[in-house]
Amino acid sequence: MKTFNVKKDIQTIRKLFNLTQSKFAREIGLSRSNIARYEGEETFPHDSALEKIYSYPYKKNFYLNKAKEMLFLDNKKDNLLLFHGAKYEIKGDLDPHHLNGTKDFGAGFYLGDSFDSSASWICEYPTGSIYSFFFKNHKKLKYKEFKVDREWMYAILYFRGMFKDYIPNEEVLNIVNELKDIDYIIAPIADNQMYDTLTAFGLRKITDEQCLHALSANNLGKQYVFKSQKAINNLMLIERMFICEKEKEDYLNTKTTTSNQGRNKAALSIEKYRRKGKYIDEIFKKC
Repeated sequence: MKTFNVKKDIQTIRKLFNLTQSKFAREIGLSRSNIARYEGEETFPHDSALEKIYSYPYKKNFYLNKAKEMLFLDNKKDNLLLFHGAKYEIKGDLDPHHLNGTKDFGAGFYLGDSFDSSASWICEYPTGSIYSFFFKNHKKLKYKEFKVDREWMYAILYFRGMFKDYIPNEEVLNIVNELKDIDYIIAPIADNQMYDTLTAFGLRKITDEQCLHALSANNLGKQYVFKSQKAINNLMLIERMFICEKEKEDYLNTKTTTSNQGRNKAALSIEKYRRKGKYIDEIFKKC
């Protein structure tokens, strides 16, 4: 997998701020010889040097990653632009089992439709970074798109193991069977607040109507879940994007604010639709 495009990024930063190699080195506390070696691709910066390089424009209110996103969008042609937030560097080839376990739709390679959504996911991880991709030929592959509705709610409940005490009915099984031959899934992003709402329904604390309206209160963008190798083979890696500590801190603050707003909206929806709808044990049979 490609790593950070340090050579090009240093050159871009120096041009933006009219800096020679020597001046840039002094500004960030590195030697000119190091900057020269990084630009010449003779050596790769260690983590602390990467932080100094990429935090420089960010602290001066030039948001390099957002600027890159706009450039990618300008050059996407018929492709989709997607981002993957990674806790660690991705090594080796991608496969549809990149993430396993109780994820929204089980095993798959998960991406978001914006840099912001992926940065919000990864901002709490010290070694987190973002990989940007163009998704080619997406219209020629088999996909399933979910909205914030009962079908989406049941799918996530199923794949997150919340039906362990209940027998999935025909509606749920039809959804699961439909996804078996799908190349990729498009679905709303669910954050921790939304998972709390789904868990509350699974624990019989709220009804299906309360759950759906609470989930509808948020719009966090779309996630793309790649379920087949055929779909993954149509991903074209653009580059790995470095997120400096200040950038992560800002995204974490925004994430906290958004989450709190989501909880407040969900609480209002739950109160508004109190005593409406059915509880989980009124819809599904116990095991």
